[in-house]
Amino acid sequence: MTKATIRMGKIVVALRKGITTADKLAAASRASVRQTYRDIATLKQWGMLIEGSAGLGYELRVRKGAGLHHG
Repeated sequence: MTKATIRMGKIVVALRKGITTADKLAAASRASVRQTYRDIATLKQWGMLIEGSAGLGYELRVRKGAGLHHG
């Protein structure tokens, strides 16, 4: 895995825990806040439903019907 992939994985794990700030995501991924903003933009381009609000933080949304399917 690349450093970027590992870093973005850490961001997703942190987002799954609930709403959080860019500063906290940066600390969790051991990156700068600026890099964290770029990583979030990349994750959004890949289809992750990440929403952010100034002063509130970021949140990971789950698509209806998304997840593992057994069948």
